[in-house]
Amino acid sequence: MGRKGKEPAKKGKEAAAQGVAETAASAALAELRLTTTASFNPRDAQDPFELLDMCVAVLQDKRGPTREEAMAALGGALEALPPLDELDSRCLTVFALCGVSIKKAAPAGGANAKEARLAYRTVGLLALTLRAGASDLLDHAFPLLSKTVQVQASHDDAPTLVAALDCLAVVTFAGAVVADDVERSLKAIWDVIFPPASRSTTKPASRKTTTAQILVAAVSAWTFLVTTVPITPSQVKTDRAAWTTTIASLAGLLEHDDRTVRMAAGEALAVCVELNLTQYVAKQDMESIVATVRDLAAEAGGRGASKTMLPEQRYLFRLIVAFLDHDERPRESVTVRAAADGRRQVLKVSTWAKLVQLNFLRRFLGGGFLKHVQENELFKEAFHFGSEDKKKLSIAERKQASKKKDKSLRVKRDLSWECKNVLCLESRNPDKVLQLGWH
Repeated sequence: MGRKGKEPAKKGKEAAAQGVAETAASAALAELRLTTTASFNPRDAQDPFELLDMCVAVLQDKRGPTREEAMAALGGALEALPPLDELDSRCLTVFALCGVSIKKAAPAGGANAKEARLAYRTVGLLALTLRAGASDLLDHAFPLLSKTVQVQASHDDAPTLVAALDCLAVVTFAGAVVADDVERSLKAIWDVIFPPASRSTTKPASRKTTTAQILVAAVSAWTFLVTTVPITPSQVKTDRAAWTTTIASLAGLLEHDDRTVRMAAGEALAVCVELNLTQYVAKQDMESIVATVRDLAAEAGGRGASKTMLPEQRYLFRLIVAFLDHDERPRESVTVRAAADGRRQVLKVSTWAKLVQLNFLRRFLGGGFLKHVQENELFKEAFHFGSEDKKKLSIAERKQASKKKDKSLRVKRDLSWECKNVLCLESRNPDKVLQLGWH
């Protein structure tokens, strides 16, 4: 690159290191994108790590469609990666570039909305892939994510808001260390469902700003996170007024005119009952909720009435009725082929909380779900899923042998990365990397 190209790059690097405002970060990246990349073909990559390197380089391209293609391929690369041990320079750069893409699309989306949606998913995948370091991602991402979901809630770009809600929920699930980490995310999501100005009426935000798609995503994300935070009986007693209001608000959604919203609310209420969060709700109020659940379980599709999702609604609410009446919990199993020797194992869930976690993570990860169940300790812990001790030892030994064989290859990858890191970011100074996208 000629002399004229080096000076803007130097200025861009300095701006990224010093800037804490969004405009400074965007300007820094704009100055660093000095040339367009060559043709991008993910199939040219020999392994997920090489694909990761290729995607990071192309994400600095000037052309929006090219960046979108790279961001989509990046998600595929992360799905194929084994769980990573730490937040290294690659992950930091991916995380920083995703933050830039998200901020470029805020607040109203526009031409960069698709890129931002893919970036939200990539951040979530990155958090789930990291064995350690997900808590750092949450610390840096939460301010922007919580702000974004509030800003996006006032616009008409439902798909982008849904992606942001999913991202916030997944990053919190992977990175939360204490209950406060989860509770602040719960509050941010709840504010999307019931903005502070509307809480006195226990009705969600106006239809102009909150579509059924957004309500379903927000209620599902909220329910998912509720299952991950330990709430003691003493805490419920202390916060009984707040929980009573929460239950009343969810019960109000059972009257929504969209079946998917009613189903999301019903599932949330089932989880609340299972976690004993309804113990201070007045008896007559709970009886009213149960009566509504029964009506939804037996709803008939009369002439002229929409039958969309009617069978699914009946099935779900019949499960809830069985739970409320006889304490019968839902059961589901997923067959998993163990990675080591091909033996099949079965992941089983038998509570509402675990069913919600299973469905949420399976939907978010898509084809990558089974790989995480097989190899990700976070998932094994969440679903109490694992192998026999002998089998674990065998897998551990095999992985150790694989690490020894691949040591020289990883050294070459690291050297190659330093050459391909066209952002010239200092891997030993994470703060400088993160300032680019998230501060």
